Amino acid sequence: MFMGKMRDSAKWVMGILAFAFVGWLVFEGINDMSGGNLGGDINPVIGEVAGQDIRYNEWNLFLQNQLAMVRQNGRTLTEEDERIVTDNAWESLINSTLLQGELVRLGIQITDSEVRQAFLTQPPPELFAHAAFQTNGQFDIEKYRRFFSDPATDETTLLQIENYYRSLLPRAKLDALVKSGIYVSDEEAWEFYRDTNETARVRFVRVDPATTVDDSSVTISDAEIRAFYNERRDEFVRPATARVSLVSVPLRPSPSDTIAARDLATGLYDRLADGEDFAELASVESRDPVSAPAGGSMGFRLQSAFNPALVEGTDGLAIGAVSTPIETAFGFHLVRVDQRARDSLELSQIFIPIEISPATEDSVFDLQEEIEGIALVRDLKTAADSLGVAITTDLQLVDGVTFVPGAGALGVAPVWAFADETEVGDLSQFFENATGFHLFELLGRRDESPIPLEEAATGIREQLIVSRKKDLARNAALGLIDAVAGGASLEAAATRFGWTVQESQTFRRGDFVPGLGQGTEAIGEAFGTRIGSTSGVADAGDAVVVLEVLDREDATRTGFEEVKAVLLEQLRLERSQGYVDKWLAALRKEAVVEDHRARLINPEAI
Repeated sequence: MFMGKMRDSAKWVMGILAFAFVGWLVFEGINDMSGGNLGGDINPVIGEVAGQDIRYNEWNLFLQNQLAMVRQNGRTLTEEDERIVTDNAWESLINSTLLQGELVRLGIQITDSEVRQAFLTQPPPELFAHAAFQTNGQFDIEKYRRFFSDPATDETTLLQIENYYRSLLPRAKLDALVKSGIYVSDEEAWEFYRDTNETARVRFVRVDPATTVDDSSVTISDAEIRAFYNERRDEFVRPATARVSLVSVPLRPSPSDTIAARDLATGLYDRLADGEDFAELASVESRDPVSAPAGGSMGFRLQSAFNPALVEGTDGLAIGAVSTPIETAFGFHLVRVDQRARDSLELSQIFIPIEISPATEDSVFDLQEEIEGIALVRDLKTAADSLGVAITTDLQLVDGVTFVPGAGALGVAPVWAFADETEVGDLSQFFENATGFHLFELLGRRDESPIPLEEAATGIREQLIVSRKKDLARNAALGLIDAVAGGASLEAAATRFGWTVQESQTFRRGDFVPGLGQGTEAIGEAFGTRIGSTSGVADAGDAVVVLEVLDREDATRTGFEEVKAVLLEQLRLERSQGYVDKWLAALRKEAVVEDHRARLINPEAI
């Protein structure tokens, strides 16, 4: 009986493995199936990494697995979502190819006994939560072993998990080889412990160059501007841009959708008035995935933790009474008051969201078709004007920038606008993101080009003025230090110069501190200056400060020794990961990567 249930779960189990470890299996499994055996147009080469071909079947299977992983929770992907997943998948495939090449170059192999040992002692983490391998809510390794040792278990399933280990273990050896030699000294661990545990509190005088130094006191010559430009000429580059027209069609509930949700909530209110049980109705009808399984209960909380509309809508209701439908930005709520204290409430709800109806969706899609139909015959502006739809003309897209003014995050748009096959006058498809559907017409493009000195001069002048004013503010702050050294208090010295003294909250080295910044020279002075003493002039980002340390909690060696072993291991892991990342980046930098995926879209480019 038990193994029968386990076999019923086999498909589900291996589905998890296929998703979770597709990156590892790509080269052992997919290459065996498709590398070189299928040629020509059936399975073309669409990329090359360090001399190793990436074929269409391999890439497509890898990509579809990545997309499936994202969709596991029922999420519907927009074009922008798919672009992001596709870009990440391509980078992952490149990295996996490079890693595979290193495995071959270094001759790293794995024995059958190592596979068996790993199989018995290192179950895939993604299987830990599967109910078939649980006993009293905990992973039971014996159930896992019995499942895969059962003679009735499908051989394909066993082969898949064996391939997983044969793929994972060599990479684990390679990872250990790359990480070998990583060393963290006790003193480095102590510095980390000190930096994350010491605290300070200071008072300070902030000298802001913008208000302290008048613009008239700063002069910047043309020669200085020219010298600055020549030293940083590589920085003065205008990115490639595209001019487009944009029409957006939002996908949001219509007034009739709001009315339908209100009518549904009102009907449920009437059913409660007729005597139906609130908890039972909430568990069936409420669309809140958190409170519905609990009979609608939202718990006992501070009033401030609830949506203000719910608190206001239940004000004055007796305990056990249910409100009429309360509208919020999310939908309609029937709320019961279960308990009330001075500043706290216990509420239960039945939530009905305002959702887009099929009729509303149809009207949106019909409008898209009308816009496209006219735009393809005439142009996008004519389509927008004739249908009374708003249009943004002469909008600028920047190559590599995913944000589109008026549309939000929509990186697929510049990808389309800068593609070689896109020509001036072309119309895009409707691209979808969280704000709706967006249609573009390409009006023109401009290649990346250097910014001439004449255009850059104004910005350079402003930058040099800010820098010069900061130097003058530093000089002014030295006068305050001299006054304190002469016996004046920090307050008296600050008053003399027309400045004020501010006081910080207690902070650690890595914190952002208003007025002092984060990771600035001023933060360092707070931990390097003696308690009760005044610092020198310290950089605080956009200003300079002089500070006095009020108190500081120093880290102790005793506290460090208590956590040293754990801290050393943590730092070794972090440093190892950083080293592996750098190692992989170095491989990527040296490797020649060719991307021919555009051939899938435009075969004539082959």
